[in-house]
Amino acid sequence: MSGIRVIELGHALAAPFACALLADFGADVIKIEHPAHGDSLRDMGPMLDESSAWWSVTGRGKRSVCVDFKKAEGLHIVKGLIRQADIVVENFRPGVLDRAGLGWAALHEQFPALIMLSISGYGRGGPYSDRPGFGKIAEAMSGATHLTGDPAAPPVHPGYSLGDATTGIFGAFGVLLALRHRDATGEGQLIDLALYESLLRMVEWQVPLHAVLGQTPVRNGAVFPFEDAFLTDVCATADGESVVVSAATTKAKDSVRQMLVAEGLLSDESVSDESVSDEPVSVDMMSQTLRGWVLTRTREEALSTLLAYDIVAGPVYTTRDIVADPHMAARGNLVTMPSNHGVDVPMPAVVPSMSATPGEVRWVGPALGQHTGEVLTDVLHLSAAEVDALTEAGVVGPVEGP
Repeated sequence: MSGIRVIELGHALAAPFACALLADFGADVIKIEHPAHGDSLRDMGPMLDESSAWWSVTGRGKRSVCVDFKKAEGLHIVKGLIRQADIVVENFRPGVLDRAGLGWAALHEQFPALIMLSISGYGRGGPYSDRPGFGKIAEAMSGATHLTGDPAAPPVHPGYSLGDATTGIFGAFGVLLALRHRDATGEGQLIDLALYESLLRMVEWQVPLHAVLGQTPVRNGAVFPFEDAFLTDVCATADGESVVVSAATTKAKDSVRQMLVAEGLLSDESVSDESVSDEPVSVDMMSQTLRGWVLTRTREEALSTLLAYDIVAGPVYTTRDIVADPHMAARGNLVTMPSNHGVDVPMPAVVPSMSATPGEVRWVGPALGQHTGEVLTDVLHLSAAEVDALTEAGVVGPVEGP
């Protein structure tokens, strides 16, 4: 992505996540923030001095420029930056940027090669387009929330920003498709993405199951909704940890059955070469038996036996486990970066790993306005006096880094 310039008019979280992915692979992401407060993500969660630990990751590799584009001079600056950009990414409610003079119709007329990624709760069309929307609302609308949790309890949200992050991934994917199209035709285009659409696409089996078979999938705890097809479960261990077992093929389920026989928990008669539909032992029975067996062992003891039988199993990790794991260390899954305030910050490394064009975390999320002066002088070629005048007028600022 080196040589590609992105103007981020985004705020927590889907658009900034998409831009962070692009920045990881070399895009020059210029993040436009309001001089008074900046992205609200800066204040979410535990703080590292003046900004959150979360911001250090989502803001990484970007240049922060503070501009109030509600003022005429600020709008002129933002349009000047867009004139020299390839992509604009935004996640305001539909109509907000149009009223500011930065909507798709106006920008496309002025800059026909420009690509715009527009993310909103419900997209730019349809009866709900004017509604406000955040990630958790999108997760619920997609059907994902309905499928998550214990069947005897209300649905639960995942404990992280699943809807925003998956939308950010799909958004970055759309940007790459649009760049490919522009390479061929010279034309830019609008990418219209609703927050709920990414998870609707990912839970790809729920709609055909309902439409063709008349079945509505329901929550099934840690077990996959198609319980007769797969054996998948989270099993508690004697030391208060957990392991997950996933047997998604006939061969994998046979491995579980063979282990349970060898451990004396199932009879030899239960071992069969019959098809899945004729299995003498149900998946539910095997899951219950497996759960009881795992509960009598520590996590490491259970995993050692399960893996010896070639069963697809693994530990349920906490963050403590992640940072200590030798495989993740060998794969380079974590990287530690110096922050603006002298604190080293470990964070997820760049994904995916590319053999010829690897990505890189260049710096952590910048201080608010850290690159304002740099961008105004290097990109727009304003003089120091002009930058000072704009700062004095409250159009831009701050212009100093930490």
